[in-house]
Amino acid sequence: MHRTVITLLFALATLSPANAQKAAFNSAEAQNAPLGLPSPMDKFLALDIALGQGTVKWSDVLKELSINADLRKLTVESDISLALGVRIADGVMAVKARDANMLNNCASDIEALAKKLQVSEEELDRAKKARALANKGQWLMVFWELGCLQVDIMRSLNKKGNERRRTLIITAGWLQGAHYAAYVIDNGYTPELSNCLREPMLVKAMQEELAQLPDKTKAAKRPAKLAKALAEIQGIVNIPVDGAIPRDQVKRMNSLLAELCAEFVQ
Repeated sequence: MHRTVITLLFALATLSPANAQKAAFNSAEAQNAPLGLPSPMDKFLALDIALGQGTVKWSDVLKELSINADLRKLTVESDISLALGVRIADGVMAVKARDANMLNNCASDIEALAKKLQVSEEELDRAKKARALANKGQWLMVFWELGCLQVDIMRSLNKKGNERRRTLIITAGWLQGAHYAAYVIDNGYTPELSNCLREPMLVKAMQEELAQLPDKTKAAKRPAKLAKALAEIQGIVNIPVDGAIPRDQVKRMNSLLAELCAEFVQ
């Protein structure tokens, strides 16, 4: 058992009833945790629940939206980071669609792009494991290995102090995940379904992190286009908890995300 899990279980077991009493929430002491790489799987599961299991043909959606990275032409650090984020989200979708061939393509791109960012061969070992497990049809373990691979990549980049890469990878990964969801909702719109795209606080957090990037990075073509698009997306998804996004706005979000994510991998 992982040491962290053991420590947590021990702490829970030794809590006295007095210590178990929850302290009152103090909003003045609240802090935002650093952004992690958002998984689009929560959106996919929500859509399956809303529409009924098997209604969405995820393998067809994947083939429609996924584009292999143009590895030869991606040479600028910010462009490589954006492409990596998109392909990580594609990898999660390949797991959802249980498409071993598409996962192999995604894993190959993830490895190649991460190496361009100086992620070591050892830290990318899980990509090979994920491919092998997918070819055996062991999809639960594939999902586990892919999640661990994301953590390994992000940890590696953080150790090198390259926060700008981390921010771009996270944001591009979220964009492609939202693109899959927006595509499905656009093609079967209902007001209730549109609420699956509601993530104003997360979009705001990504905007804030992008604003802290070095001026040179922010001025580059694709990061600048990304920041502009997020401002528009924030206006679309910033609805009440029980609100709905109008159909034309879902369509606009779908087309905007399609344009961005296709550009980021080319």
